[in-house]
Amino acid sequence: MRFLETLFRHKLVAILPILLCLLVAAGYQVAQPKSYTSTGSLYIDATVPGNSPTNTANQYVDPSTLQESAIQELLTTRSFAIAVGDKGPLAAYLASHPRASSTGLAAVPLLSNLFSSSKGSVDDQVANNLPSMVTLVTAGPQVVNITVAAPSPSVAAGTAQAVIDEYTSQTTAALTSTDQVAVQYYDQQLSQAEATLQQAQQQLTAYLVAHPTVPSTGVGNATATELSQAVTLDTSSYQNVLSEYQSAELSLANVASQTGFQVLDAPTASASPVSSSKKLLGTGLAGLVVGLLVSVLLITGLTVTDRTSRRAEDIRRALGLEVAATIGRFPPSAAGTLRGNQL
Repeated sequence: MRFLETLFRHKLVAILPILLCLLVAAGYQVAQPKSYTSTGSLYIDATVPGNSPTNTANQYVDPSTLQESAIQELLTTRSFAIAVGDKGPLAAYLASHPRASSTGLAAVPLLSNLFSSSKGSVDDQVANNLPSMVTLVTAGPQVVNITVAAPSPSVAAGTAQAVIDEYTSQTTAALTSTDQVAVQYYDQQLSQAEATLQQAQQQLTAYLVAHPTVPSTGVGNATATELSQAVTLDTSSYQNVLSEYQSAELSLANVASQTGFQVLDAPTASASPVSSSKKLLGTGLAGLVVGLLVSVLLITGLTVTDRTSRRAEDIRRALGLEVAATIGRFPPSAAGTLRGNQL
């Protein structure tokens, strides 16, 4: 009851914090820079080893989810972010627009120096801002959408393309390194298999020369038969290793087509900025909640500190005295009627 009485006596104190918080919230949102987005799509080839959901380790994971996780991990690394910034227009744009990456409180003119994230080198700004600029969404089991939000349409499209290009480059480099190791390994195995085969052939030839009566097939001679079988086994081993070596060489030569994905939709620049209606509504609701909370706290404080006695129980509590009688409050119209009757 006392809270409501205080509320009605101090209406301005209750309304003013709400209005101020709403104005601050609106000003905060208006001060935020415009944002433009650009989206590129990757198609994930499920037939490439490592992308297939039937893979033992990933049989319950979609190929697009695997690629999304890989890109997300790379975005958190400084080297990948800097490479994307240099390959696209982001680094050059930040260098020529020092406050372009300022958002939140840093975008408010009077608070920009306190909360600005543009301090440090351009590489630092790129590494700090790129992960929050890129959004990855799987649009199905084999499609990943890469969306970049930036202060200008060209920077958004160029950065999205740079993310795709750098991811392709690093994936190709990793596959090339793996295939090179495989080629080197099978090259050594092939040399050993060739040496073993030549040795077996030389032993068989030497034995046949020393025993001219023994047929070349070794039939009828245990030693010749054993040497002939050894040549057959070594030949088979050599052919198997040669096949693996040729397969590794072929994979290395075609590494560009083994990345496991291809660009489905290239990023394009959009002339229209992202609508801020939802953000403005959300910020306004936040300002309203904060304003209401401040108003409640102020009215509660005034209620607690108010020592005015307005009812009989207030006098008894404050002075310890009993109230002999109370006089009700008459409305002005009733008071005028009473005076007229007395006359």
